[in-house]
Amino acid sequence: MLELLNFFEESTTTDTPNNGWWVYLILGLLLVGMILLMVIPQRKQKKRQEEMMSKLAIGSIVTTIGGIVGEVVQLDDNNIWLLTGLDENKTTMQFVRQAIHSIAPAPGSPEAEQQAKEEQEKENEVDEIK
Repeated sequence: MLELLNFFEESTTTDTPNNGWWVYLILGLLLVGMILLMVIPQRKQKKRQEEMMSKLAIGSIVTTIGGIVGEVVQLDDNNIWLLTGLDENKTTMQFVRQAIHSIAPAPGSPEAEQQAKEEQEKENEVDEIK
């Protein structure tokens, strides 16, 4: 370990102008790598969020970030209204669009039927394995 420290000490004490260029190169590469590792996943997440919001429609079943599940009854540029609750105790709640965590397709829509088929196929695969 001391030899490694001595190497760095010796390399910093020499006065040649091209001595430490590789250190700057490595630091630059690390900086670029860190930026890429932060920016690329953030862009992917933003794209998924935009796609999800574009699928939002009246009749869709959504889950909020607080865990509330309801059916969309009204849409606005900034807000959505959800109908939630059981038979006689239905309540309409207003949420900001950013509070939506996930969207399930409206019942009876082609997306809902496709999702149901996929879930059925997965259950059949699990049953075959057992």
